[in-house]
Amino acid sequence: MPIMKIFLNAPKKIFFGISFLITLNLSAQKSSEEENKISVSAQMRMRAEFRDGTFQPLPANENAAALVSQRTRFSLNYQYKKLLSLQVSPQSITVWGQDALTQAATTKNSMAFFEAWVKLNLSASSDLQIGRQVISLDDERFFGELDWVQGARAHDAIAFHLQKEKFILKSYIAYNQNYRELYSNNLNNVSGTLFTSKDAAQYKWMQTVWGKYNFNKKNSVSILVSNIGFQNALNALDSAKNYFTQTLAVNFFHVSEQWKYNFSAYYQLGKNAQGKQTNAYLVAFAADKKINTNWNIGLGTDIVSGNDVGVTLSNNNKAFIPYFGTNHKFYGSMDYFYVGNGQKSSGLVDIYFKSGYKPNNKLALNFAAHQFISPNTMFDGTKNLSSNLGEELDVDFSYSIHKYAKLVGGYSIYSTTSALNFLKSVNPAHSIQNWLWLSINITPNIFNLKY
Repeated sequence: MPIMKIFLNAPKKIFFGISFLITLNLSAQKSSEEENKISVSAQMRMRAEFRDGTFQPLPANENAAALVSQRTRFSLNYQYKKLLSLQVSPQSITVWGQDALTQAATTKNSMAFFEAWVKLNLSASSDLQIGRQVISLDDERFFGELDWVQGARAHDAIAFHLQKEKFILKSYIAYNQNYRELYSNNLNNVSGTLFTSKDAAQYKWMQTVWGKYNFNKKNSVSILVSNIGFQNALNALDSAKNYFTQTLAVNFFHVSEQWKYNFSAYYQLGKNAQGKQTNAYLVAFAADKKINTNWNIGLGTDIVSGNDVGVTLSNNNKAFIPYFGTNHKFYGSMDYFYVGNGQKSSGLVDIYFKSGYKPNNKLALNFAAHQFISPNTMFDGTKNLSSNLGEELDVDFSYSIHKYAKLVGGYSIYSTTSALNFLKSVNPAHSIQNWLWLSINITPNIFNLKY
């Protein structure tokens, strides 16, 4: 009975195999040199949503949306002494039920790479990082990971990092192509350097320098200089032009036991992706006060420049664009502004109040109220509209089930106006919009090895 012998011996083989791996792991960790380090972690994030007016007011004749989306991500990190680091993070983003129950050899639900980079240490204080990587600077107002989105955001770039006792310098260079859209995905194409942003990155060129100086443990200032190059060719024979936008910024941060506050000023110049001369700005201020060990309150305002809407426009553009910012963090959880659906470059004033309550180490509750205003004229063809773009209330919670599992969720409600409906090109729409979501985040650290 060969099959029966195999069946009876299988548990023994599995046991000895596991014992061997454990012995190898323990002996490796006891090694005096430990030149190599390997770690493997995973993330599974399932999010259920009821969208009754997310991203834009839901038209009165349409039904609300409901869905469950999922992020599945693995991260493999390898380090050799202090000379080399490598990280690979494959991930899959799905909507439940969107793929067939029986998966074929080729499927739209393919695995992609969120990050894939290698880091070479040039000295004790500097390194070179090459490949697909997250660029997260300051409070993520202009460069952010956008982790809220299931796919998140990463750039294909070369980065140089320098860190001293009080000073940090980061610089990035990127050059993008889109062979899939323009050259039949032929990597051996002998000619052509045109780029299109269709189903690709927003830009063709990117050069960014960011520096931060820590005056002390409480106060710091950062400076950002970024140059973004746009090109959007229609085909491989197009004579598409190149346009470059420069963004300059200064950020000041104060963090102490009782107070947190920051001031940000951004200025954009050059030409935008449509070739219009740009002079635009963003200024922001936020303050947060710790009332006691469990409770904090905060307030702030953002002023983002924009263009008049519905009137004759010149070739000058005054609309500031936070191209790679985590805007979900700043302008309301329902993502009405600077996320996906546009707002006709109208600009925005956001005045908000926030509060947080943490009764214990497991549970946290947050509340935010936003008043949105347009800083520019809006003309619908017959009359000037009110500058009031509505109010939004956001309530969310997070609960730590244990070390590797967290439950988070929230509810948001938006009171709309006719001016907002005009900017979003939605009419008629209900005056009250809602959004409800619940998510579970599983993040185990699976494997650590030193040898």
